[in-house]
Amino acid sequence: MLLLTLLALLGSTTASRLSVSGTDLTYGGEKVFLNGVNIAWNSYGYDFGNGGYDGTLETWVGEIGNAGGNSIRVWVHVEGFSTPEFDDDGYVTDCDRTGQFEDDVLKLLNAAQQHNVLVNLVMWNGAYLTNQKAINLVWDDSKLDSYIQNCLNSLINTIKGHPALASFEAVNEPEGSVRVESNGNACYDTTTIGQDGAGWTGTNIPMENWLHFIGRLNQAVRAIDSSTLTTIGSWGQFAQNDAFSNSHNHYTDSCLNGAAGSNSQLDYYQMHTYDWSGSWSPGAPFTVSASDYNLNKPIVIGEFASVCAAGTSLPDLYEYAYTHGYSGAWSWHYVATGDCSDSRDAQQQALGHLKGRTDHGTVSFTVG
Repeated sequence: MLLLTLLALLGSTTASRLSVSGTDLTYGGEKVFLNGVNIAWNSYGYDFGNGGYDGTLETWVGEIGNAGGNSIRVWVHVEGFSTPEFDDDGYVTDCDRTGQFEDDVLKLLNAAQQHNVLVNLVMWNGAYLTNQKAINLVWDDSKLDSYIQNCLNSLINTIKGHPALASFEAVNEPEGSVRVESNGNACYDTTTIGQDGAGWTGTNIPMENWLHFIGRLNQAVRAIDSSTLTTIGSWGQFAQNDAFSNSHNHYTDSCLNGAAGSNSQLDYYQMHTYDWSGSWSPGAPFTVSASDYNLNKPIVIGEFASVCAAGTSLPDLYEYAYTHGYSGAWSWHYVATGDCSDSRDAQQQALGHLKGRTDHGTVSFTVG
């Protein structure tokens, strides 16, 4: 009897985590499909720490879960104007001024678990990066070290092992801030993706620096919580595959490990996609199957919206992703601002389209 009691207690404390099996994502040993949305913020860059956490995100998680969603993508530091805490020389001294940051993120994860929702945390934003102190983290290893040692490690130690913590994303769309240049190392040669629009911010950070930055953060996460998956959301399919002539995969294991050392790699790919003048680009996710990219990892369509989807409805977009081999789809975005965003009501209704499905992966599952 004592042995059975101990085994029961042990089993109750061993939570499931999102995992990878070949080109599939799994949870609790079964293939799953991430049917979700980008939140991505309530107050851009001010949702966590310094007294900014007000429970709005928890309310939204409840709405998303009740609608049939099982996952969210949430932005954390964004450009770094509120968190982390920088000194005058640009070194990170803490996650925030008030000591609330880590617990705020934990509160969101706890709420997500209650509603059977998994969370992908996006730390920084390369699509629009104007804070020089944040930019310097990508240029200066000593400043990056200060971020890892004085904030990131504390965050991961606080949330490690959480069943709702699906994955960690070092930066959103680093291609926006990349320098377009030729290089003898194909990992760092961005001329191909430059033809498709990479480098639109003019921040001109070399791809080598971005890969080093991403890899260092991935290493730090794995050193504390090896079960948390890592990903990067690219602005299109262009930077994450070699199957199409308009693309080059900069995020292979060899590219990331070459730039930052071992344990820098991604666990799954993530592509964003919007139409251009009413048409999809060649090789866009909603025009091909996941297998057409010839990748050896799961692929999540990390951003899309029906209002910028060549006339395709939101339920049909989720259906396409589900039946064409993708491991998830996150609509843009629940705060519902900007030109390429569906309304909150439309996203809630579309989340219900796949609710309860199992034919191409389980959609409704218990987080815990």
